[in-house]
Amino acid sequence: KKVDVITNPQTTAASPDMAIPFGLKFSGYARYGAHFQTGDQKYVGVDGSYNGASAIGRLGNESNGGEFQISKAFKSAQGAIWDLNVMFDHWSDEVNLKKAYVGVTNVLESNPNAYIWAGRDFHQRPQQGINDYFWMNHDGQGAGVKNFDIGGVQFDVAAVSQVKSCSPEVMADETNPSRITCTGSSDTGDNGHYALTTKTHNIKAGPIDVEVYANYGFDSKAVDSDARLEAWQGGLVLSHTNDSGVNKVILRYSDNSDNSVYNKTDDLTTVYASFEGSHKFTQQAQVEYLLAF
Repeated sequence: KKVDVITNPQTTAASPDMAIPFGLKFSGYARYGAHFQTGDQKYVGVDGSYNGASAIGRLGNESNGGEFQISKAFKSAQGAIWDLNVMFDHWSDEVNLKKAYVGVTNVLESNPNAYIWAGRDFHQRPQQGINDYFWMNHDGQGAGVKNFDIGGVQFDVAAVSQVKSCSPEVMADETNPSRITCTGSSDTGDNGHYALTTKTHNIKAGPIDVEVYANYGFDSKAVDSDARLEAWQGGLVLSHTNDSGVNKVILRYSDNSDNSVYNKTDDLTTVYASFEGSHKFTQQAQVEYLLAF
């Protein structure tokens, strides 16, 4: 099987034929080191860019931190495969819980590959590596199903909420012993912004693999009535993989939003288009490239 070598940092859904590993599975990455500043700025950024320093390249131009995940899989006597997943990240002076969810597959007799999940997860966040850009991002907590098969075409559907963020502030109220409003950037609840997300994949058009995204964003009454908005988003990915690498075209159209229907702006329309890929010359040498607008 040919594998798309441009990876997405999304949770991989468990499959009925997966081997159950012994003990716990650890995954993650981190970078920690001394950042010696020789100018006015520690990191070099591009004015007006969506993703700051990463717009001109990532190597040696990123802050310290990491993500650390632990997973455990179980197989029931009836054949259902369950997995529990927890991830912490460290990108500031706080450690945050970024994932805490459970999933199950091989539970629907008519659709054994369907993966049902619920909890907090990295959700629908396809990423481009060279410019470190998430061209969609709906991390949050909710529930959904992945890889639901209808006639060979697979569907992902979910309802998710954006996690409430928090900036600690010192309080004057002496009745609060800690005298701070909160202790981290990730709260336990949501902030009133919600998304219905869909992805249709495993579509073949000759040698081309096709993925179609469609998302809808809306607000609850936790958001002031004059600030409530709806947002729509659609995306199309065309990719071609061969023995030497992959080429991929990405198109995204958003109404009242940019790369996330959580974050809405009235009368905003955005279009994103990119061409990216990689070519392997030898086992030791390959090149990656990206053009985006």
